[in-house]
Formats: sequence, structure tokens, C-alpha cells
Amino acid sequence: MSHLLFFRVGAIANESAFEAMSLIYQCLQEKYGYQITIVKSEHDNYQNEAFKIVSISEKAWKVNKYLSLFLMPGLQDSSLKRMFAEADGIVTVDPTVYSQGLLGINEAQRAGKPVWFDTSITVPETRRDLMWKLQRRGILKALAQTTGIIATGPKCLERFRDLDLLDEAIASKFTIMGHPADTQRFVPQPKLSAQDGILRVLVVSRLVTEKGLLYILEAMTPLLRERNNLQLQLIGTGPLKSLLSREVSERALEDKVLFRNPVPHAQLAEIIGSADLFVSHAVSTSGWEEYFGACNIEAMSCGLPCVLTSSGGTPYTVREKEVAVMVEDRHIIQLRTVIAQLLDSESERLEMGQRARNYVERYYAVATIAEKYHRMLQRGMALGITRTGSI
Repeated sequence: MSHLLFFRVGAIANESAFEAMSLIYQCLQEKYGYQITIVKSEHDNYQNEAFKIVSISEKAWKVNKYLSLFLMPGLQDSSLKRMFAEADGIVTVDPTVYSQGLLGINEAQRAGKPVWFDTSITVPETRRDLMWKLQRRGILKALAQTTGIIATGPKCLERFRDLDLLDEAIASKFTIMGHPADTQRFVPQPKLSAQDGILRVLVVSRLVTEKGLLYILEAMTPLLRERNNLQLQLIGTGPLKSLLSREVSERALEDKVLFRNPVPHAQLAEIIGSADLFVSHAVSTSGWEEYFGACNIEAMSCGLPCVLTSSGGTPYTVREKEVAVMVEDRHIIQLRTVIAQLLDSESERLEMGQRARNYVERYYAVATIAEKYHRMLQRGMALGITRTGSI
């Protein structure tokens, strides 16, 4: 039995992407016999009875970002150091984003253990200030000491290239893992429209500018006015909620647009599955783009036809024809046309939804990604690591 230690202090929470990724780790335990321990900060909101979870105080892991430019201290907590020493492998967070990722890699190196980290951010970055030049030296050394890098999609590599952190040796460490969908929970559901005749267009999103919600509302407005059997549902919260509510009121669409607060992830499957059409209109900005689109594949797993944009990593996430419709971001007329076409054809919605479901089962089912994860771990553990000193 291999013992994996996930060192994720300050970067873990329920109702987050990690909660979905934890399905992989449960499968690793149940199918492949791994023993998994998760180390989190005492302030992190994460609980899962499937794993042994250890909470540590912030002072046991918090790194002074200025001190870390010149010296990366090891862990001082003896019990935590012992956990690193007793593990067969360490998985931590992206050191280009979290200084605690550097700490995890350094401690794994000191303990002589293979170490991986996961990365999902794709947005291009160009950093040339003195602070970055100092940080880059330590990060490059950490990358050299890393056994493997777990990426949600190939666009993550482009970010490392933009940060001038990518060469052949580092590129060889990447595994393109994807992101799991719980295909046992996110399944096709009976449509509410079969009961009342009202077609429901669903958006599940943070209510922020980069999610393109104003473009969705603009595209939907004529359709909502023309069609008595149509409703737009927005599930989420965020700084745009008041603006969106006012826009809906000014358009006299209060009875056609339903705002719903976020629900626990466990309850989301039924809501998604009972809708008729799913829309996600992420727009790329100078500081953000869609990294993967986990909710998109959950909607596809529910058998919903999906209208998406090609922002960020989405074209890789959805990389087969006719399993979803891609539109240009901010292209209101194109978005409206595609939505109208799908609303007008129940057979097209059903056929696309079935293709979408099959696609997710093929590429993103938990068992599929867990098998890939297992192969990566076994490959890394077989290679071992060469101790080259601490960061």
C-alpha cells in the first residue's frame, strides 16, 4: 500500500474544485489501495470522512515571502516532518502561485520523497520586475526537484512558457490530467418542461464580469419577450447581482428571469439535469480566462446541450465536434441565434445531450482519470528522485 500525503495548507475548501478532484483520490484508495492523508491549515474549510485529515496552525507553514526569496526554510513542526518522512509520495500546490508549494517541494526533497504539484491557471502572464526575478530562481530550482506536474489542460504549459519557466526538462514533467466529473451523480434527469411546458435555460456561475452574464442577458432578452414558454435561471452570487437584477427589472423580465443562490454541490446535479439548455459565456480578459470549465462538463454529464465560448482552456476541455456548441465570446447575435436554434428543436437538444454525456463518460469519468493518475504516480515512484539538496 502506497501512502500519499497531500500538503495543501491554505489552498483547500469544500464547494471548490478540490472537492471534485477528491473523487479521484477516493478512487485511488478504493481501487488501487492508496492510503491518503490530507494536511490543511486550521482555517481551511474542508472536511471529508473518506480521508485522514490533519489540521495544522498557520505559523507551522506560513512562509515569509521576502525571506523565501533568499532562503526557503524547512518545516519546523516535528510531527509534520515525520509525516513527510513516512509518506511514499507528496502532492502539493503550484509553487508559482503559492509559497507553501515551495515549502512542500523543499520538505519532500529533504525527506527524499517524490513530489508532484497540480496547476490549473492558464491566463498569460508577463512578469519582469525585480521581485519576480528573485522568485524565479527559487521556483526554477523547485521545478527541477519536482517529480511531476499535474495540469488540467495543455494551456497550463503556455502560462509556464510565458513566465519563462518552461524548457524540455520541465515540459517532460507535465501530465495533462483533465478534471473529473461525477458521472454517477450528474446524470440525465426528467425535464421540468415536460410537466409545465416551460423551457429552462440554465446558467451556473459566479456573478462576475468575466463570466459574460450581461452578454447572456442581452442575447436572451428578445427570446424571453417573444416566447411565453421560456425562462432564464441564474444560479450563483457575486458583485454583479444588483446590476443584473436592475437590468432584468428595467427590461420588465422579472417573471422570466429567476435568480437562485448557490446550492451545495450535492444538490446541483438535479437542478442541472432538469433544465433544457445550459449556457456558459466566459470571456477572456487581461487577467482571467476559463481554466477548464468544470461546471460545463457536469452539465454535459447530465445530458444537457451546452452553449459555450472558446475562452482559455475550454477548446481542449470540449475537443470533439457536435458535443457542444462554441460561440465567440461577446458575440451577442451569434449567441442568440444558437440558443434559439436549440430551443426550436427538441430532437437536436436530445441528440446533442446524449453525445455530450457519452463524451464526458469517455474522457472525464472519475475512474478514467484516476487510472491515469495512478499510472503517473507509479511511474514517478519507480523513477524515484535524486537528492540534490534543498531550495
